[in-house]
Amino acid sequence: MQATDPALISLACLAACFALLAVLELRHGASGPTSDGPRIATNFGIGILSMGLTLVLPIGTVAAAVFAGSRGLGLGRLVPMPWPAMLVLLLLARSLANYGLHRLSHAWPPLWRLHRVHHADRAVDLSTALRNHPLELVPTLALAAVVIVLLAPPVPVVIAADAILFAATLWQHADIAAPAWLDCIVATPALHRLHHSTRRAAHDRNYGDFLILWDRLFGSYAAPADPGEFGLDQHRAEADHLLPQLASPFRRH
Repeated sequence: MQATDPALISLACLAACFALLAVLELRHGASGPTSDGPRIATNFGIGILSMGLTLVLPIGTVAAAVFAGSRGLGLGRLVPMPWPAMLVLLLLARSLANYGLHRLSHAWPPLWRLHRVHHADRAVDLSTALRNHPLELVPTLALAAVVIVLLAPPVPVVIAADAILFAATLWQHADIAAPAWLDCIVATPALHRLHHSTRRAAHDRNYGDFLILWDRLFGSYAAPADPGEFGLDQHRAEADHLLPQLASPFRRH
């Protein structure tokens, strides 16, 4: 098997996941259609720019795994373990790191100015998962790289974890219903929709992007409830416009 096969399999699985969620959203959307043209174009435009930036940034998850392997670094070198155990450990560590960064992004103004582009969306659906300012990739990928260097998982495990975490992000933003019992385990669409409420007390809860465990442990969990309106009131007029959203982090208001 060639070294690129895990990446190709991962991309194929993510494409299938996106297509399935899109079909479910169109047929069973919990909040009705929200797919107006300018909003969708802005969300996909931001997503395309972010994906393009990943190709030129000097940091990345696979590069971090290769670096750790070539230097003999990380827990995986000291304590060999089967790949399923390493995958579980990596998912736990990265989801905890993402939780911490997400919470900090709501509390620290420089990071909030990047992250508010995501929260400015006036609806929440599958396209919202793509709406992350390109510059927000820098702290996200840097933190992921640190976790990977510390654990030193094999490259296929890193690719699998990337795919699982991104699939979870797609799912939690999808405008679909999920069984209520899942709210105790993972970040479901119902939990995450509350996080996108215009009400600050609601959107400062449920930071988890995969597991809801960290919210429960660190006191930021809120049970599913009616989120009311979505977005940020002070950015509503420009929420559907690509260039103002890209410029948003450079404005303090």
